[in-house]
Amino acid sequence: MPVFGSTLEVKFFSAMRRHPFVRHPIFPLALFVLASQALGEFYPFSPFSMYSNPTSRPLLYCYVTNGDGEPLPIQTHTGTSPASLTKNFNRIRHQIAEDREGDETTLTIRQEAGAEVLEYLRDLSFERGKGRELTQSIQLMEVYIGFAKEGGLEELETAIATLPEVAAP
Repeated sequence: MPVFGSTLEVKFFSAMRRHPFVRHPIFPLALFVLASQALGEFYPFSPFSMYSNPTSRPLLYCYVTNGDGEPLPIQTHTGTSPASLTKNFNRIRHQIAEDREGDETTLTIRQEAGAEVLEYLRDLSFERGKGRELTQSIQLMEVYIGFAKEGGLEELETAIATLPEVAAP
């Protein structure tokens, strides 16, 4: 039965320390990547688009409001994080635009994608139950943050889609 510190183990670890890859400056980065993947979604492997997909284009994010325009805690109601909400909206919007060979930035495509996302969220809330059902009127809000022509940042907020109030199932 091998014991820790046996000749074979000592030879293996001393050979590893001399291996050129282990001594290369990229080795700690490779270990960090492997550890981050094993631990989960933490920076820089983030679900938030500003970290996971940096770009010079305006930043887009979405959130859900009730009929009065007050933001809803969508993760509590559906289990879907706000970052996932935005990524789902973008994915559906892109699919619709591809199917129609259209521009995904047009309002009609964005509205259709928004309605589909809201219906999906409402279905998820009904599945979760326990008083978390989204029966009230809900709206998908889209926010663009980008550079203004005059300098500085500008924020443009648009109501993309609305679902009317429904009775609880």
